[in-house]
Amino acid sequence: MLVVWVCQSKMVDFSLVKELLTSPTNLAIAFLFLLGSAVLCTTRWLILVRGQGLHLSFSDLFSLTMIGNFFNTFMPGSVGGDLIKAWYIAGKEPKKRTQAVFTVVLDRVLGLAIIVFYAAITLAIFSDWLQDKKELKAIAYSLWLFTVVAVVSALLFFQSNRFKFAFLNDLLGSLKRFKRISKLIDATTLYRHQSKQIIFAAFLSALSFLSAIYFHSFQGQLIGASLTWEQYFFVVPVAVTVSAVPLLPGGIGTGQIAFFTLFKWLGVPNPELGGTLCTIIQFYSILFNCLGYFFYLNFKRKPASQTSVKSPELNHTLS
Repeated sequence: MLVVWVCQSKMVDFSLVKELLTSPTNLAIAFLFLLGSAVLCTTRWLILVRGQGLHLSFSDLFSLTMIGNFFNTFMPGSVGGDLIKAWYIAGKEPKKRTQAVFTVVLDRVLGLAIIVFYAAITLAIFSDWLQDKKELKAIAYSLWLFTVVAVVSALLFFQSNRFKFAFLNDLLGSLKRFKRISKLIDATTLYRHQSKQIIFAAFLSALSFLSAIYFHSFQGQLIGASLTWEQYFFVVPVAVTVSAVPLLPGGIGTGQIAFFTLFKWLGVPNPELGGTLCTIIQFYSILFNCLGYFFYLNFKRKPASQTSVKSPELNHTLS
């Protein structure tokens, strides 16, 4: 129903969508961008995986990234693929399942945090956009609050040795009585002395999303969207975050509404170009993510030592 309503509301100019999607040059540019983004995200995840002492290769993680992207295409929102990635990586690391799954969660949190930071910083610099716009003010205050809380929490976490909070230590001690929660706490504290690695992972995330903003801007210019470079720094992060709401597969419908609404709030005379831009990006993403199906067919969930039915030692024992 949501998709039908979007189409009937004329939020998308499908003639422009068809024009760009039938361009081989534009298709090649989109593929290179999405491939580069996948490589950057995989490298970020590799840093987090190494921080837990796990031994998955870049190839394994890239395959899981592509598999996650594939399932994101057909599952509600844009985080459904994380559940699949968590299930696969837990199978690859049966002795460290909690740590393995935690890297998927942290990777998603880090990625979303960087997206929010982009929008928050942009609205802080260009606060004049908020004049007489209650909706934008509400978004801005929410983003700024999240940013402040996240930054303060990160500083306290990495500087925890300098600050002693008795109530916090007592709380953690109580929670550690539960086995799974204890493992989760241990997995978290492993990063306490890896601030440089986490900062580098955040940098890769920022670089990846910077390229995403540029790609949206590039496609926006092709369809004649009259947004400034700075405005894309606000529109893209907020719209992408809204698209992650698990309503429809790949954020279809919610993404169009988000882009259309944000274009309208910023005073763009033809806000339907927002829905058009979102649709173009979604089509490219779907085409690229479908490549994950081939990785899905060939990926082995179990560790290499367990993929064969009988090991040499077992054969010797049976004989």
